[in-house]
Amino acid sequence: MKYEDIPEHLILNYEALKIVLFEEVKSLFMDRPHVLSKWSSLAYQMTKEEILNQKPTDDMRSFGVLISLFTEAFFHQKPITKEMIKDVVSSSGDTIKAFITGHLHQEFPEVEVKYSFNDNKIEEALEKDYILSSTNMDFHLMRDMVTKKNDFKEGEAGYLATEIIDNRGNVKGVAELRPHELQTELTIEQQVWLETLGETLNSLDDLTADLFDLISYLWLTQPKSSDGYIEFHSNDALRLRNIKKRSFAGKEFDYREEDRFNIMRRVAALSSIWVSLGDQTIKIVNTEGLQDSELYKFKDFQKMFEIGKIRIAYDKNTGEAKGIYAVQVRPTSILTPYLEGPKKTLGILDLKVFKYSHTSQRAHKRLTRYLNLQWRIRTVRNTLGQPFKVGTLLKEMDFSSRYTGVALRDKFENTLDDLQADGVIKKWMYLDELDEEMVGKRNWVKEYWSKLNVHILPADYIVKENRKILSSQPVTNKRLIETSIAQSAADIELVPSGHSMAIQSAKDSQEPITLTPEKMKEALEFLNISIRQASEEIGIAHTTLSRYIKRENKRQNKKNDEKMLNWLKQKLN
Repeated sequence: MKYEDIPEHLILNYEALKIVLFEEVKSLFMDRPHVLSKWSSLAYQMTKEEILNQKPTDDMRSFGVLISLFTEAFFHQKPITKEMIKDVVSSSGDTIKAFITGHLHQEFPEVEVKYSFNDNKIEEALEKDYILSSTNMDFHLMRDMVTKKNDFKEGEAGYLATEIIDNRGNVKGVAELRPHELQTELTIEQQVWLETLGETLNSLDDLTADLFDLISYLWLTQPKSSDGYIEFHSNDALRLRNIKKRSFAGKEFDYREEDRFNIMRRVAALSSIWVSLGDQTIKIVNTEGLQDSELYKFKDFQKMFEIGKIRIAYDKNTGEAKGIYAVQVRPTSILTPYLEGPKKTLGILDLKVFKYSHTSQRAHKRLTRYLNLQWRIRTVRNTLGQPFKVGTLLKEMDFSSRYTGVALRDKFENTLDDLQADGVIKKWMYLDELDEEMVGKRNWVKEYWSKLNVHILPADYIVKENRKILSSQPVTNKRLIETSIAQSAADIELVPSGHSMAIQSAKDSQEPITLTPEKMKEALEFLNISIRQASEEIGIAHTTLSRYIKRENKRQNKKNDEKMLNWLKQKLN
C-alpha cells in the first residue's frame, strides 16, 4: 500500500493508519534518522500478530506509543481519516514530539543521550532572542554571587564561604561551597559526577551565572517529573552560546566533549553551593574586616540546586564513560519563591548575554544582566529615562583592577558601544558633555568621571515585552510586584566600598539639567524623535524649536524656555 493512494476522507484500517501516521509525523523527527529508519520498517510491514489483532505489538516500542497516542488520546477509538491526522499534526506537533521523545530516550539510550528534551523551548528562545528571568533583588544577588570565586574564603565550619551583601551594605545571607557526601558504593554515573565536581571553586564565573538563569528558566517553563525535576542538557547551553559543532571535510559532527564538560562542571558547582538567607538583614557600615558571625541571624543552609538522575554517553568501542550529557535538576525552596508565588517578578533577559564570552567580554555579560534587571524595575516605576551614574555602571561591570584612568574609560565606553551595536540597548550618551580638561588630573576618575550621568535607552522590544508581562498579571499580583520592585530599586542604592575606587555613595546627587541648544539637540537624537514631534509635546511651534536649536532666535522667550526645560526634565529624569 502506498501513502499517495490513500484518499483524504477514507476511514483508515490499521495497516493504512500506520502508513499515514509515519508519513505525516516523520517531519517532526527529521533530526533523528535512527528513529525514522526503524519506524519506516514498522509502518510498511505487517507481522502475523498485527494481522491477527489489528493493533501494535509490544516490541514496536515508540512507534506503538505513537499509534496509541492518536487512537486513544486524540480520537478516543473513533474512526480516523488521513485529513484528521494532518490536522492534529499541524496543530499539536510540539506536543506529539515532546510526548514521544521521552520514549525514544528509553528505546535508543546510546543515541538519544545526544538529544535534549528542551529542543523546542531552546528553539523558541532563539527565535525570540530572549528568555525570562527573575528580577527580584535577592535572586540577582545570588546569581551575582556565583560569578565571584575570589570572594569565597575559608569559614569557621571549614567550608569556603562568602557573605551575600546587597549594594546598600546589608548582609542578606551566607553562601558556602560544600563537598558532596560520599557513599560507600557508587554507580558509574555517580563516580563521573564526583569527578566533575573536582574544581568547584574554579567553575564559578559569569558562565555559571548564565546556567543559573537557563536552568531557572527551563524549570519555570518545562514539564517537571513527579518529584519536581526538569532535565537540563548540555546542548541547551551550547546552542544558546552559539558554540559550533566539530566538523570535518564539510560534514558536521557533535559538540566537543570539552565544551560539554565546561558546561557540566559549572552545573556541578551550582549544586555544591549552600545558601542561608537571614531572617533579618543587618546594616554593615564597613564590610572590610567583617568577622563576627554573631552579627547575623540565619536560617538553615539549603542547596540552591538539587541533582537527580544523570545521563552519560559511553564510547561505542570501549564501553567507557565519555562524560555527562544531561542531568535532572531542580531549584530548591531558596530559589523557587522567585520563580513562582508572591515573589515572582519576571522580566526579559536578552539572549546575547549567553553569546558574550565569559572571559574576554565579562563586562558585556554583567552589564546586560544589570540593565535587563533595571528595565523591568523602571518599566514598573515609569522611569525608563532616568540616567545612570558612571560609578554605578562601573561597579556592575566589575572591570579588573589593572584597568585605570583612560584605559578604564575606554573599556567602559567600548562596552556600551558594543551593546548598542548588538541591539542590547538602543542608544547611550553622556548627559553632560565630557570635560576633556578634567581627564588625567589627579583622582579624576573618582572625583569627576564616576559622578557623571549617562543616559541609556533600552531596546524597544524589551520595553514592549516587559509591559506585556506586567499587563498580563492579575491586579493583586501587580501590587505584590510593585512592592517587590520598589524593594529591588531601593537595594540598588550604593554604599562606599574599600575595593571600589569609583563607586558613588548610597544616594547619588542628581545634577540639575540645564537648557542649551546643544542639550536639546542631543535629547532629540537620543530619544530618536523629530523636531515636529518634540515641539508638539513641548507645546511650541516646530519652527520655534528649530530656530532655537540652530541659535537663530533673535530674542529670548522665557515662557518657551521654561516649557523646553520642563520637557527636558520630564524626558531625561
